[in-house]
Amino acid sequence: MRTLSLHSLSLEKNLNSINLVLGGSISDAGNERVLQFDNDFGTGTITAITLEGGLSFLQYDVCFSEDTKITNDPTPSNPLYFMYCLKGHLYQKFQDYRDKLLLDEFQTAIMGGTSHINELSFPSNQKVKLCIISAVDTTADADSALPSSLKQTMMQLFSHGKEQDKPIRYFGTYNLRIGEQLAQIEKIRQEGLVKKLLVEGILNLTLAMEIEHLKSDLENEQNPSGSLTQYELKCIKEVSRKIEEHPEIQYSIKSICLECGLSASKLQEGFKLLHGKTVSDFIRNERLNTAERLISTTDMNISEIVYTVGLSSRSYFSKIFKRRYNCSPKTYQDNKKSLAASA
Repeated sequence: MRTLSLHSLSLEKNLNSINLVLGGSISDAGNERVLQFDNDFGTGTITAITLEGGLSFLQYDVCFSEDTKITNDPTPSNPLYFMYCLKGHLYQKFQDYRDKLLLDEFQTAIMGGTSHINELSFPSNQKVKLCIISAVDTTADADSALPSSLKQTMMQLFSHGKEQDKPIRYFGTYNLRIGEQLAQIEKIRQEGLVKKLLVEGILNLTLAMEIEHLKSDLENEQNPSGSLTQYELKCIKEVSRKIEEHPEIQYSIKSICLECGLSASKLQEGFKLLHGKTVSDFIRNERLNTAERLISTTDMNISEIVYTVGLSSRSYFSKIFKRRYNCSPKTYQDNKKSLAASA
């Protein structure tokens, strides 16, 4: 097994250390650095984003040619790690502990807060996409209030009390909504300060979602697999993607179930988990999204747009459109044209 040892609080230094072994190339854009490699060690990218207030983001999107272990010495900062596996699986253990736990696809984990060395093991020839948000108490000023409160919250939830050096270690149930949230980072096309602010917003929301997910698991004492299998979760993601790309299709629960091979109850459970909506609400939402985009970017009239997004009633479309945008589709279209003309 190949081992990469990281000993710095600095993402820049750690990325350089990894690059010395992997022999890739590093690009730098402000507070974001990206390592790319494609050689005998494997292929992939490792993205590091340093933010203010003791927060940072690291994403491994890799496929190593042999089993690879990455160790991280947390001293003296003892960060908290909020992890989410978007693709594949890997294993985690603390160096002074025997047990090695599986972090599966779509699964969340929270760990750290002590001086114990954290070990992540990536299986060979498997694509793994792992997101890690690190929270560190860097100073005593106001900027460190968020990481400080995070650590206090985690210690209270796990009831560590006086066991100051006992590591936090929580592997949660599957959660697709956290994955969808983190996936938004790669969709950001802005640069500079705007991108930094957008990333910070996504990561702060992700932290809130992870903590709420943890509280829900502790209250409900669910098992890590939940009631949906990994295969069923992937089916839900594929169905969601198809609806997003083709909202005009006349979907029904029966037709979707026949296509993906899931029962109606499993289908609804998956959409609630991923989107917080029923299947019908999700389809209606995507049709509205598409309609708004067509109103804003094309010369199509409202009747044409209604037909294009798969609806048959203009009055029904007007009703649901007004409920979201607080005006009729025609008024919305006229306002967009007026803004474009005055620009």
